[in-house]
Parts: sequence; C-alpha cells; structure tokens
Amino acid sequence: MPVARYAIAALGGLVLLVGAMLLVRALIFSVAPERGDANYAVAAAADLGTAAVERQLLLTESHGLPGELPNGQRVSLRVVLSRPPSGGIAVVNAWSAEGACAVALAGDRLRDCRGSTWTFDGVPISADRPLQRFPATVSAGAVVVDFTRPIPGA
Repeated sequence: MPVARYAIAALGGLVLLVGAMLLVRALIFSVAPERGDANYAVAAAADLGTAAVERQLLLTESHGLPGELPNGQRVSLRVVLSRPPSGGIAVVNAWSAEGACAVALAGDRLRDCRGSTWTFDGVPISADRPLQRFPATVSAGAVVVDFTRPIPGA
C-alpha cells in the first residue's frame, strides 16, 4: 500500500506542477511588451559589424512608408542596418524617393537605380535628400526598431 500512496502523491504533484507552469506562462505573455511595428526586433546586435546589413521585413500593417510592398494581409519593407562612425545603430528605408526605386549596397555606400548615392546611415553623397530613417535601440541583444515613427527630416 505505501507504493500506491507514493504513486498517487507523485501524480498529484505532477498535476500541480503542470497547472503552475500553465499559470506562469500566461502571466509571462500578459506582462511582456507587445511586439508589433512599433517594437520590431530586426536583427541581433552582434550581427552588425562594420558592414551594412540588408533585411526584408514583414510589417503587420501599412504605415504609408515609401517602398512598402503588399504581401497578403501585411506589407513587406526592405531596410539597411549599420553602425555609423558617429555611434549607435542606423536603420534606413532601402527605397529612394528620388529615383522611385530600391536602394542597394554598393561597396561603401548605398546606390539607387539612377546612380544617386548615400552613406549607410542615409546621408546624401550625390543625392538631394536623405533616406528615411527609423529610431532604433538595442534591447536584450536585439536591434529593436519603431516603424510607426520615422525620424523627421532624416
């Protein structure tokens, strides 16, 4: 009979443990910050070295950004991430309003279909206007970008 008691006690403990885990899991998701276009993790900060990195992203909704492409219920957007010499992290929209075309990595700069060029952080080299920039921070080792509030004048 003592074996049966231990088996019942172990089963009861297991049920309590599973119940506690389900409760804690729900609490974690209820207090975790919302992940959306205002809080979008685009890359690991460790992935950004001295070279720029391109990313094709899927946003949850359109924000009227130049270069957005419909993708089912969502929109896709290409961005370039870099560490500018001034410090921090720069995230720019990889779309040229001047040429109305995509911007691509071209050696140590960005270039559009008309030959206009920019630095990796969107500053014009042979263009009239800077590329659109987005605020970015590093949180828990991830580069987090707010696509709902482009930086004015950038």
